[in-house]
Amino acid sequence: MKGNGHCHSFNGDGRMDIMVRDDATGELFVLPHSGSFQGTETFGEPVLIGTTFDPRRDHFLVRTIDINGNGFADVIGMSMRPANEQHGIFLYPNKGGLNGLDTLAGPIRISGARDDRKWETLGIADLDLDGCGDMFGREKDAGNVDAFFNRREVKQNETYDTNEVRMVTVDVDDFPFAMADVTGTGRPDLLVRRKNGDLDVYEFGQNTSGEGPWWSSEGRWFTLGHGWQEFEIITVTDIDLDGRPDLLGLRADGTLVVHRHHGGFDPERPAGTFTAPEVVATGWQKYSVVS
Repeated sequence: MKGNGHCHSFNGDGRMDIMVRDDATGELFVLPHSGSFQGTETFGEPVLIGTTFDPRRDHFLVRTIDINGNGFADVIGMSMRPANEQHGIFLYPNKGGLNGLDTLAGPIRISGARDDRKWETLGIADLDLDGCGDMFGREKDAGNVDAFFNRREVKQNETYDTNEVRMVTVDVDDFPFAMADVTGTGRPDLLVRRKNGDLDVYEFGQNTSGEGPWWSSEGRWFTLGHGWQEFEIITVTDIDLDGRPDLLGLRADGTLVVHRHHGGFDPERPAGTFTAPEVVATGWQKYSVVS
């Protein structure tokens, strides 16, 4: 679950900032986007926004999300027994900007685990195109990738519908890590890292019946690249502010690189969709979250 993320804007300017967690201290930092892509100078100095996110006793998983579609990045943390008796998914709402340790309000438990089934990956995306962050994941020891919709109201234990909606099926060892409009349809596609390291994208078919979700069971797979097993974490962003999704990759040696979207998608040459990697930061070995 820790190997992915999706960047959001903490100060509401629409620029995708980066949130990271120091595993040793449990501290959360935000690196604000400068406003232009400048390699290792793209992001500003880290701003401390939280101190109680230790992966061993607080939240083993942390993500950014826009829970209500207001343009400000909120934070969610997931806890599990026996490490934490307060198990479940907790929301730390953004108070209205990037303001150091006053950025986030106290936690609200927005969802808990189901007793009958479990999902072993977690992605954040606006799946129903209403502006609010939904969740999706692959079921444990299974290949079905399912959506869980935001009910559009932050309500304790009931912010998300716990009834899953089937999206697509992948292999049991594949990692469906993100949703983003890679192919330029105006709708999100599913990004999957295969067991062999291939980066694939699934372009959903469109449901025109007027009933159920916008996607249909008919879609197309494309292979965007090979060798993506080198990345500990893969995160969606828009680093050059062109409206197209770019992919951040954190290598084991602590180097953060970005593969930028070329701006178009050619189904005959999908491997040309993203550029060669460009270094964004180094020395990030201590971070287990890039979101």
